[in-house]
Amino acid sequence: MGSERGDARPTLVVVLAPTHAWPPTTQAVVVPWRRNERSALAGVKSTSYAENVMALHWAKERGASEALFANCAGQLCEGTGSNVFVVKDGQITTPSLASGCLAGITRELVIEWCNVEEQDGPVDVLADADEVFITSSTRDVHPVSRIDDRQLQAPGPVTAQVRHTFAALAASNPDP
Repeated sequence: MGSERGDARPTLVVVLAPTHAWPPTTQAVVVPWRRNERSALAGVKSTSYAENVMALHWAKERGASEALFANCAGQLCEGTGSNVFVVKDGQITTPSLASGCLAGITRELVIEWCNVEEQDGPVDVLADADEVFITSSTRDVHPVSRIDDRQLQAPGPVTAQVRHTFAALAASNPDP
């Protein structure tokens, strides 16, 4: 990307756009293809977003705003732009970094502040979950009200507490 003069100076493009508020809950679907947890790019945030675009398109066709991936071992991994948390019998778990998920900042804070256990398990844990929520820098803690065709209580009591704790601690610590 040089200029017309033939030099090799890169062109920098900055785009600003207003953000939208996320609805109080969200819906997710599990996509039929896998994240490769052994890839050289596993856990790397990059501009190579084509797989995520395809997954989001697939999700939107099914009335959801997020797509969730299993990894090649069939374990729950992550969303296209989020980390996923499962609540079962009051215990909160999230896939470990070994699953291939991105080490999100919000994920790390929720783990630290909210007694979360990193635990790898089959993507089928979503079928038995009492509650599910996702996290990201734009969503913070976002309750999931539906996964595929299964309705969930959202926010459930554990998710509501995590959301409250996260909001309070994030507000009191502007640069965690």
